Amino acid sequence: MNNTNRLLTHLLAILGVCLALTPAFAQISPQIAPPASPAPMADATNPMAGLTNPEILAELENAATAFNASQFDEALEVLKAIFAKHPELVPPRIMMAQWFAQANLGNAALINLEMGTEEVPADPEAFLILAEILLRQGALTAAEALLNLAATKLEAYTLNPARKENLSRSLRRTTTDLHEVRRRWTRMEESIDQQITADGRTSELLRRKGFALFQQTRDAEARAILFEADRLATETSESALPADAVMSQFYLLRGNRDTARRHLEAALTTHPNSREMLVLLIQMNVHADKLEEARELADKLLADDPTSPIFMRLRADIALYLDDFPTAERLFEALVLANPLESQNANGLALALCEQDSPDKLRRAVAFAVENVRKEQNNSEFLGTLGWVLFKAEEFDQAADALRQSGASGRIAVATAYYLARLAIKAGQIEEARQLLSAAIQEGTPFAKRRNAVRLLESLEALPR
Repeated sequence: MNNTNRLLTHLLAILGVCLALTPAFAQISPQIAPPASPAPMADATNPMAGLTNPEILAELENAATAFNASQFDEALEVLKAIFAKHPELVPPRIMMAQWFAQANLGNAALINLEMGTEEVPADPEAFLILAEILLRQGALTAAEALLNLAATKLEAYTLNPARKENLSRSLRRTTTDLHEVRRRWTRMEESIDQQITADGRTSELLRRKGFALFQQTRDAEARAILFEADRLATETSESALPADAVMSQFYLLRGNRDTARRHLEAALTTHPNSREMLVLLIQMNVHADKLEEARELADKLLADDPTSPIFMRLRADIALYLDDFPTAERLFEALVLANPLESQNANGLALALCEQDSPDKLRRAVAFAVENVRKEQNNSEFLGTLGWVLFKAEEFDQAADALRQSGASGRIAVATAYYLARLAIKAGQIEEARQLLSAAIQEGTPFAKRRNAVRLLESLEALPR
């Protein structure tokens, strides 16, 4: 990972930012723990790592020591002195930004990047990193303007050929990301071709090109290049979904579920023991309301690996969908005990507990739901769950408040629509309940109460209007 990518990763982890790409290529910044020392010399891929000049190394150590002692001005002055003698190195503000990011001081890192554009305006790196951050925040116009500026400055940069190549690689990757977010599929394809020419053919690049081709409805070309990606992945012992499984996900994005299923089944024929593809098939069955088939496959996965949190969560969700609340409770309980800080598992446990005829379990459900909302006050899903468990506890006014807050963003989640429909029926507002249930079902998004919603709507439609 080059200097730009490493700094960006730290910053994005601090800011909680992720790139809004298509699900097939969603990139989520990992949580990076700051190292014991911010000294960059420890990273063998860092441009500083190849330094052998003992004077420079000693001064960098002095700067790192000053930074660790919170003597930031002194650290900056040392870095400036080094850069004055060696302008081919990373500029001082970039180094400071990296260290602040590693110390989880995101605002200070951003300030130093901004200062870097002023103090060393000919250097492209600060402009490039800021462009990448803006892209991931969704400020696309500003990101593109900075990216173009970085490209101009990089073209003129001659001080350090190795550093220029690292930055050029980052520029090419970010340009591809920009075109993808902008849905410029032809330009995305051209950008990937430039990456391949400069950096070589990799399975990752070929898969991204396959996606760009698919979005241009060049399906056969997309599938062919995905099979080429498979061959490259096999040669380098990479673990990745096979071509037909990827095509299946592409067709799901297009809304063509039948073709998606055919491609996934073709992939399973050649990879019958692939757990990843079984998970995809389970998810596809859930979307198609083939819950019994999904349960059978999930049981198989869980039997093979009973302690897998992924398989336990998958099976627990299916249990909720099938109103098998004791099974859902047992699995979610185990997940919560294993990871008490994972709020989604606590949310599932609350939903399982509140459906059982037990005052003690209902009290626990309310406690879990309240705690989740306390931790994430604007989480519409958690507010919806709180509304439902309060409804089950016959606290109807409080339930209505929580459900209204859940839909305050303007978009009501399908599960919340069902909960609101139940509340409307309680208040005698039958027509409103019909509308809510109809909207929830027609959206096509799977949710735990979907079958209940269908049955309830059928019973309401039978009533005289």
